[in-house]
Amino acid sequence: MITIEYSITLEINGLTLRGMAHKPESDGSSKSPVAILFHGITGSKIDDHFLLVRYARELAKQGIGCVRFDFSGSGESDGSFSEMTFSGEVHEGIEIVNFVKKLDWVDSTKVMLVGHSMGGAVAAQVAKEIPNDIHKVCLWAPAGNMNKLAASYFEKYPKLPNGNVDLNGLELGRGFYEDLKNRNLYHEITSYTNPVMIIHGTEDEAVPHEYGQRYYDTYVNNDRGIHLMEGVDHVFGRLSWIDELFDHSIQFLNN
Repeated sequence: MITIEYSITLEINGLTLRGMAHKPESDGSSKSPVAILFHGITGSKIDDHFLLVRYARELAKQGIGCVRFDFSGSGESDGSFSEMTFSGEVHEGIEIVNFVKKLDWVDSTKVMLVGHSMGGAVAAQVAKEIPNDIHKVCLWAPAGNMNKLAASYFEKYPKLPNGNVDLNGLELGRGFYEDLKNRNLYHEITSYTNPVMIIHGTEDEAVPHEYGQRYYDTYVNNDRGIHLMEGVDHVFGRLSWIDELFDHSIQFLNN
C-alpha cells in the first residue's frame, strides 16, 4: 500500500510540538483508523534503532494511519527537558488526541494509543482521562514504576547547583520527581474499558515485566491481553524481537 508521510505541528501552551503523520493512501471515500505513538523519557518520535519510525511505516502499509510527536522538551519540539513532567506529557497527550481526531483523513471513532516505557504510562493516563475517545491501547514495557525511577534518578545521578540532576547529558528538573513521588499510576485507570494489550520483555531491567503484569491485572473490565517476550530487553534490541513486537501489536490493532 502506498503511504504519504508529512510533517505536522501543534501549539500547546505557547510551545510548538513537532511530529510526523503517516497517511495510508486511499481513494478519499473512506477514513483511516489511526495509532498515536508516545515515546518514553529521553526518547523521541524516532526512538532507539528508529523503532517508532519503523512501526509507523509498517502500520501505514497495513492501512492504519499513524501520528508520532516529540513531547515538549524532547526531540525537535520546543521547550526545555528540565521542565518536563509526567503530568505535562499527559496533558500534551490529550491535546494530541484532540488534534489527530480532527485530521480530515482520520476515522475519529478509531483513534488508538501505543506507548513505550513512560510513553506507555502516559497512554494509560490519557485513556483514563478521555476514555470515550480512545478505541484501543497497546502498551510496550509500560513504566508503572515511574515514581521509583524518578527517585532513583535523583539518588544516583550527579546533582546540579539548582537542585536538578544530570541524566546522561540531559538536565532533569526537580519538578519531575515532585510530580511523581506520590502518584499511583494504576489508580483509576479502570475508567477506560476498551481493549488493552500489554507487551513486555522478561529481561527488561529498566522496567521489570511485573509492572506490565500489574497493568494487565488492573484492567479487569477490559478485553485485555498480555504477551511476555522471553529474554527480551527494554528497548526490543534485536531484529527478531522487533518483528515479534510489531506482529503482535499490529494484530491487536487490526482485530
